[in-house]
Amino acid sequence: MIRIINGARRNQFPSDIDAMHRLRKRVFHDLLGWEVQVQEAWEIDDYDRANPLYVLSYDEKGKLRGSLRLLPTLGPNMLDDTFPILLGDGPEIRSAAVWESSRFCIDPEISQDRARNQVTIAAAELMCGVGELGLASGLSHIVTVTDVFLERMFKRMGCPGSRIGEPKRIGVVQAVAVSWEVSHELLDRMKAVAAIDGSVLEEEMTLATARAA
Repeated sequence: MIRIINGARRNQFPSDIDAMHRLRKRVFHDLLGWEVQVQEAWEIDDYDRANPLYVLSYDEKGKLRGSLRLLPTLGPNMLDDTFPILLGDGPEIRSAAVWESSRFCIDPEISQDRARNQVTIAAAELMCGVGELGLASGLSHIVTVTDVFLERMFKRMGCPGSRIGEPKRIGVVQAVAVSWEVSHELLDRMKAVAAIDGSVLEEEMTLATARAA
């Protein structure tokens, strides 16, 4: 199940927000060793103060198993403002029809449960949630800054995307910017790979209604 939380109203969901930031620290700081901002048990940065939407995936018992963050490219975003080197020779991406996904992460405990393919299911649910939001909102593309390992995982999920520029070494990461076209075909393919039936969203909404909620 996917729950969407408006970052501007994060104080109304303290347990969800706490679990998300703790998961991000475990993944990005503790496990991957990325150069990220840490405050006690949380990984949190300036983009968390830019009115993002949080996309949270929960298992059948209500435990958080993955999350990502969505930001409009018309405002502050990681690709244009922090990692423009990944754009290559291309221009900045500033469009109402393009949003950025960032801080994509899956619970490390799930990553060890390969027998039941939980990584693909949890990851696909997050991406399907973004796809459903994007289609309902009239988006053309989703862009992201990721590493080449996750890029390969996205390909296995049925959503390979297109590189915006060539990969670059940033800190300990071989980073790359990727763009996905928002389409029914892509959404259907991801759901087929992960054997997902029906909507993954807790409740149907658009990006506009989610930001107003």
